[in-house]
Amino acid sequence: MTKKILPILAYILLPLAVGGIFGVLQVLPPAADEGSPVFAKMIADIEMLSKKPHVVGSRELDDVRHFLIGEITDMGLRPIVHSKKYTLDEAYIAWGRLGRRSDMPVEPGPLPVPRPESRLDILPEEFTVHNILVKLESPDADAGTILFASHYDSWPDSPGAADAATPIAAMLAAMRTQADNKSLANNIYFLMTDGEEFGAVGMLAFILDHPEFKNTVDMIINMDAQGNDGALILFETSPNPYAMLDTFRRTVSRPLGFSIAQRVYAMMRTYTDFCFARQYGWSGINLAVIGGIEHYHRPSDNFRHINKNTAWHYLTTTVGLADYAAANPLERLSVPSPSGDTIFFPLMPGNLVIFSRSAAYVLCVLAVLLALAVPVYRHRKKRKALFSNIVLLALAVLSVLSAVYFYEGSYLFWFALLAMSVTALLEGIRPLHLAATMISRTLALLLWVPWIYILSVFTFVPVPVTAAIAVALLWYCTCCGAELLRMRKNAGPTGGA
Repeated sequence: MTKKILPILAYILLPLAVGGIFGVLQVLPPAADEGSPVFAKMIADIEMLSKKPHVVGSRELDDVRHFLIGEITDMGLRPIVHSKKYTLDEAYIAWGRLGRRSDMPVEPGPLPVPRPESRLDILPEEFTVHNILVKLESPDADAGTILFASHYDSWPDSPGAADAATPIAAMLAAMRTQADNKSLANNIYFLMTDGEEFGAVGMLAFILDHPEFKNTVDMIINMDAQGNDGALILFETSPNPYAMLDTFRRTVSRPLGFSIAQRVYAMMRTYTDFCFARQYGWSGINLAVIGGIEHYHRPSDNFRHINKNTAWHYLTTTVGLADYAAANPLERLSVPSPSGDTIFFPLMPGNLVIFSRSAAYVLCVLAVLLALAVPVYRHRKKRKALFSNIVLLALAVLSVLSAVYFYEGSYLFWFALLAMSVTALLEGIRPLHLAATMISRTLALLLWVPWIYILSVFTFVPVPVTAAIAVALLWYCTCCGAELLRMRKNAGPTGGA
C-alpha cells in the first residue's frame, strides 16, 4: 500500500513544493552580506538620513542636505545644487500634471478656484526646492550617460528610512565605488531630488531647467519605496524598453520585474519622480519595494524597522548597474524593441524573462492552437478527458482575452497553457508525460505564486488573498485527483494536462 501511496504523493506534492517555495523565493530579496564594509557604511548613512522627518522647506531637510553634500565632497566629488522657488499655486499645477497616470497630458487645465484640498496644504505660500546633482564624467566625448535618481525629502510624519533614505544611501555607495575611476566608459550621474512627496516638484524643476538631458541621458534609473520590506521590483518602464531591460537583466545579480505591474500602477493614486521623466520623454526604468506597506508614510518608517536584506538589494542593484556603466558601452540602450512594448516576468530566483510583444503574441497563438489540437488528438486516440479538455479550452479563451486586453499579464495564461498542451500531447509516452505533467504544474506555480504573493503584500488584505490561495490549491489538487483517477481507470498510459 505504501509503495502505491508514496509515488502518488510525490506526483502531487513535489510540483506544489518546488513551485510554491521557488515561487516565493523569486520575490524575496537576497541575503545581505553584513560583513561588507560598503554595506556597513550604507547602513550608517541610512541612520544619519532618517533621524527625523525632513519635509521640503524644513530645517531638518537642510540638515539632511548638508550631510549629503559633506559626504559627496569627502569623496572628492563636486555636488551641484539646483534650486527652484515655487509658489503654492505652481505646486498645485505640478500636482495636477501628475494626476493618477504617469502618461497623462503634460499641460494641465486651469487651476481650480478655490484650490482643492490636498497634502500641499501644509506648505507655505512660497518655498524652495534644492536638488543635488553629481556628475562622474567619462573622458570619452562620445560616451553614453546613465542617471540614478531618488528623493531625499520625507513625508511629514515619517523619518523616511526606506522612503527614500535607503535608495539615497545606495547611490552614495555607488558614488564611492566609482569616485576615483578616471577611465569611465560612460558618464554616470546621480540626482537627489527635493519635494517628491509634494508633487515631485523638484524633479519637474530639474527637467524644465535642463532640457538637454532628455537627449543626452540614455537611461534614468529611478528608485523609490512604498514600504520598507521585500525585494526591489522593476515595475515601470519608458516606451521601447527592451534594450534597457536586457541590460538590467544581465547586469544585476537578482533582477526582478513584472510588466503586469505597469498596468496596475497606472490605475493607482500614487506617483514617483519617474512620472515627470516619462512625461517629458526620458528613457528609463522605475524601481521600488512594496513589502511592509503598513509602514509607508508612517512614523514606523524609521531606522529600527529597516530590512537589511532589502537594503542590500538596493545596494547590489545600484552598484551593479553603476559598475556595468563604468566598464561597458551603452549603445545597446538605443536599440528599440522589435514591437515597441515588452513583457517581462521572473522565472526562478535571479532570472528575468523578457519577450517583445510580438513574440508573446506568437507564443500565445501557438499555445491556443496546441490547446485546440488536444481534444482532436484525444478523440482520435479514443481517450476520454472531458474535464481536462474543458480546462484547456477555458485557459485558451483567457489567453486570447488577456493578450488582447491585458497583454502585460497575458503570460500568466498562455505560458501555462503552452506547457499544459504540450504535456497533454505526450499522453501516449508514459515517462515523458509524467515528467512533463510535473514540470508544467511547477511552471504554473512559478508564474502565479509571485503575483499572488505580491498582491497579498501590497493590498494588505490577508483574508481575500488567503481565500484566493485556498481556491488555487483546491483547483490544483482537483486537477491532480481527476488525472490520477483517470490514469487508474484507463488501462493504457494516459493523463491530463
